[in-house]
Amino acid sequence: MQKLQRLRAKAGATAGLMLLSGLGLGLGIATAAPAAAYAGWCNDGYASNVKTISSVTYTAYLPGYNGNADCYMNPGAESKSVAMLQRSLNVCYGRSLDVDGIFGNATKNALIYAQGKENISADGGYGTQSRKNLKWEYTRGGSFRCVRL
Repeated sequence: MQKLQRLRAKAGATAGLMLLSGLGLGLGIATAAPAAAYAGWCNDGYASNVKTISSVTYTAYLPGYNGNADCYMNPGAESKSVAMLQRSLNVCYGRSLDVDGIFGNATKNALIYAQGKENISADGGYGTQSRKNLKWEYTRGGSFRCVRL
């Protein structure tokens, strides 16, 4: 009888914690940020980032949503933003993707490879964590460098 009561108490406590977590209330339980934190799906827009390396200014063109780099992509996406990601995966991580702007299995696998190299969540989806931790192709004229933001 006591065993059954303990099980019921644990189940009740777990349900209560899940309810509080879902409401975002205390107890130090972390919940995932909503997708709304992103500007939107990376589309044909782009965002640029400028860096000075050894007194030479380079520019990287990053996937973007109407000029905002805080966007996301997953398999199934088709846009110039996907092509920008594919090019950097080829140049900076030695992948051999067709730069066609289609986020298919090959792009997902290349992204998983790069995410693993950078010790971040290797889920094959592109978002803030990938943008901030992957190396990007920074260009100036005909020369380039692969560096993180």
